[in-house]
Amino acid sequence: MRIGNYRRRIQIVAVIIIATLGLIGVRVAGLQSSGGDHLREVAREQWTRTVSLPADRGTIFDRNGEELAVSIPASTISINPRLIDDAASTLSVLTSLLNLSVEEQQRLYDDMVQRERGFVYVRRQVDAALGAQIAELRLSGVNVDDEPRRILPGGDTGRSVIGLTDIDGVGIAGLELQYDDMLTGSEGETTREVAPGGRSVPGTEDGTINPVPGDDLVLTLDRSIQFTCEEALIDQVSATGSKAGTCIVMDVDSGELYAMASVRRDQTTGEVGITSGNHAAVDAYEPGSVAKVITIAAGIDTGSVTADTTFVVPWRREHGEDLLRDSHEHPDEEMTVRQILVESSNIGTIDVQLATGRPRHWDYMRDFGLGEKTALGFPGESAGILKHWTALQGSEQVTVSYGQGLASTPIQLVSAVNVIANDGLYVAPKIVRGIVGVDGSITPTAPSATHQAVRPESASIVQDMMVDVVCSGTATRAQVDSFNVAGKTGTGLKAQPDGGYEDEFGQRSYYASFVGFFPAEDPQVTVLISIDEPPAGTINRFGGTAAAPVFARLVPTIANELSLQPPTTESACSQDAS
Repeated sequence: MRIGNYRRRIQIVAVIIIATLGLIGVRVAGLQSSGGDHLREVAREQWTRTVSLPADRGTIFDRNGEELAVSIPASTISINPRLIDDAASTLSVLTSLLNLSVEEQQRLYDDMVQRERGFVYVRRQVDAALGAQIAELRLSGVNVDDEPRRILPGGDTGRSVIGLTDIDGVGIAGLELQYDDMLTGSEGETTREVAPGGRSVPGTEDGTINPVPGDDLVLTLDRSIQFTCEEALIDQVSATGSKAGTCIVMDVDSGELYAMASVRRDQTTGEVGITSGNHAAVDAYEPGSVAKVITIAAGIDTGSVTADTTFVVPWRREHGEDLLRDSHEHPDEEMTVRQILVESSNIGTIDVQLATGRPRHWDYMRDFGLGEKTALGFPGESAGILKHWTALQGSEQVTVSYGQGLASTPIQLVSAVNVIANDGLYVAPKIVRGIVGVDGSITPTAPSATHQAVRPESASIVQDMMVDVVCSGTATRAQVDSFNVAGKTGTGLKAQPDGGYEDEFGQRSYYASFVGFFPAEDPQVTVLISIDEPPAGTINRFGGTAAAPVFARLVPTIANELSLQPPTTESACSQDAS
């Protein structure tokens, strides 16, 4: 072969090489310009991860700055089965550290072997220190992420009102639900590089957007008073064999609630504990004789009766084809309006209602807050039942005067009696005192709405009567040594599913309550105690025996926490005795 041919071939090869290098250069240049962005993004997705940074949920405080609900650091453990090299070894380590059950182990092992899923939870919201321990092991395919856990530092104290969040920190009940948008912050995010096996490369965080925490909520509740109410209710419901109990403590002037407690007996275990539902706002019952306060106040405020107006009262009388009765048999007797309230006469209260007029009486019941939801706006809150006076049939037309044939929630009932304590002024109940922003600024909530329900002079007369109820009437067990107390008992029959008051066995169920305020000379605090379904065949079915003693037990604690001083006046009950 001639030398020229070799040279030609070398030249051709060189041209091909140069052309190839040129094409490569053009391609590289193209990738560095228009096509480079896409490939760089693909590479970044392979070796980086964008992680959400959870926002701290706002804390719920009591009126004194004590934490009622708070989020604490916790860790959530998850796996990517596709990145796990040794399923058996990884599972063994996680089991020993997290004490996984047999069922959990089997589920995770199946996921690791099948390698079909890219994300599987192992355990959520474990102790942060344990999460850090697992993270330090750098197990292939095992992820440890921050995920705060919601707790109540005071145990179950206030749980009925505070409510619940789900595992994702979203409010699902109570104030946690009602103020979820306010308590929930804004999530942040950060991008970080990962090494083969899915482990994060320390120091590679980039483009971090910091989370914004939620606002804090300051309640009107006093944690000490709330705790004392709950403990007293648990003791009384347990001792009497009752079904449930409720306690509400309200500031007379502002409507702020110092406590709002609900306890209930577990039907399976028989144990009595704090409920997860706020039955003080969501359950409605026929209030019984506590409602007589409204009827008497209406009669006095309209001028239809005075405290000394008398009626001849039999122990039973027919109304609307029903034979209505007082609590005990007695001869026909002339009773003053004061005696009617003190002795809690049903028939006498009907006389006062009829003297006032049913339409006007109904208007007063509305002015006292019955028949509509309160200003709390609590999730699931009941409006109770108050039919228009024209819709009442038969004996219901008059039984509403003494608290049967209507239904109220405990929060409606305590707010209604508070009208008398507050010199005739209705003040809406209030449970949120202020909002604390991210910058630490405190925004107080608006004062409670008010309206005049009865004249101050009328309220003063009823206050005086209610002192007699405690001193010599149905509520003597509500007396305390250091304060003069005014109040009213209630023993309501609970309606059965068929609409009557007796079950298929002819048994009745009761709702026993007491609402009182103190000091009687200058009321500062109104308290409701209700005991649901005390044993029907015992003396504890009455408000004076089931509920009033709980009130007496609570007064010293409430007075101490609120720094209330006993009056210097003589005991009202000793004056009554003389």
